[in-house]
Amino acid sequence: MFRSVLVVALLLPSPLLLAADPTQPPRQPLPAAAGPSAPVPEPLQLQAILRSADSARAVINGQTLRVGERVAGARVVAIGARSVSIERQGKRSTLHLLPPLLSPSRNTP
Repeated sequence: MFRSVLVVALLLPSPLLLAADPTQPPRQPLPAAAGPSAPVPEPLQLQAILRSADSARAVINGQTLRVGERVAGARVVAIGARSVSIERQGKRSTLHLLPPLLSPSRNTP
């Protein structure tokens, strides 16, 4: 009897062999998170600030905007000397101009 049980045990696949490989992706898709995912907002790039004696405009993603105007779901709140404050989805943030590139000195060879 012991021999027959031993033979059957050796012929059956090991439970370890039936275990899932942890390096493989799951066979069943994981359940989706509750609720719809929010769309990823378009990134905003401040490209220039244009100032005159009586107005200021900001160039964001190629569009010239005044305070109160919108681009990619964001509203321009304020335009400063080197930055623009925006509001998007109820959150305020600030876009900054990149620092100017230094030109090589005329004294260097």
